[in-house]
Amino acid sequence: MSPQKRLLLSALAVLAVVLTASAGYMLIESEHVPSFLDALYMTVITVSTVGFGEVFPLSPAGRIWTITTIAFGVATVTYTFSSIVSLLVSGELRSQQVRKRMQKQIDTLRNHVIVVGYGRMGSLVVEELRRRGLPLVVIESDPAKEPQLQNLEVPCLIEDATAEGVLERAGLQRAKGLVLVLPSDADNVYVTLAAHTLFPHVPIIARAELLSTEPKLRRAGADRVICPQVIGATKVANLLTRPSVVDFVEVADQGVDLEIDEYRVPRHSALVGKSLRETGLRERTGATIVAVKRADGQTLVSPDPNAVLQPDDILILVGSAGVSDRLDKLGLSNA
Repeated sequence: MSPQKRLLLSALAVLAVVLTASAGYMLIESEHVPSFLDALYMTVITVSTVGFGEVFPLSPAGRIWTITTIAFGVATVTYTFSSIVSLLVSGELRSQQVRKRMQKQIDTLRNHVIVVGYGRMGSLVVEELRRRGLPLVVIESDPAKEPQLQNLEVPCLIEDATAEGVLERAGLQRAKGLVLVLPSDADNVYVTLAAHTLFPHVPIIARAELLSTEPKLRRAGADRVICPQVIGATKVANLLTRPSVVDFVEVADQGVDLEIDEYRVPRHSALVGKSLRETGLRERTGATIVAVKRADGQTLVSPDPNAVLQPDDILILVGSAGVSDRLDKLGLSNA
């Protein structure tokens, strides 16, 4: 039983003892008790053992009732006091206050990423998202991981993501994306289905431990499915056959000497309607456009310089470190 429930039950027990004892005095000593207030006062000084003496004359039956009231009252008050001490010592009050502040912080987030599961893979995802400066929220069911997340100043919900209302409290309706890295494929499928049903506009990236789970996740609504075994096997093969390509991609991903990123062309951008040649992006920013992804899903690899940019096109660019700052000045939004 949680400390809060224990405290609530003990408080109700004290109230029940006080009301029952007061009613007993009025019934047993009906000739001597002028009002319920006097009976209540007699009960309080009896239970608290302050020893003020009898408020009204007690018959033998009344004294037996007083002994009973003292026994039950002292036991109940002692239990209540121990519940209060337990609540304070356990730090549950402080945890509740921290969680309330955390929920207020989550309620203010927009275009954030929700990471469900803070295991080995989830912690790496969180670390990478923090490195890139993206706002995020973590949903984790293990309370033992809460201090670690609080030390990282990462907003978190220590709850089961499969429970009703948890995704909404994480701000799924306002999120940029949902990442599911729970250890159980069944849980990932369930949360994917629930999230896609609630807010189908939110992109979902889900982890699949087994290859057979991938089609299930896609049917449930996942936009991308990550299988660590496949990724690991592919990288090993590439390291053996194309090591320089792997090194190039890793350097670009780290953004130290080289950057590779994607940018969306806003509808109001001055670049809309111009050909790649006319935009002069390479001359103005030093970035090379390696691909253009149209809003309808078509991808132009090594696009023709005469290709005309359309609203919501996504430009995949490669450039030297700092190219992103120059692209931002042109009004391109990071996709």
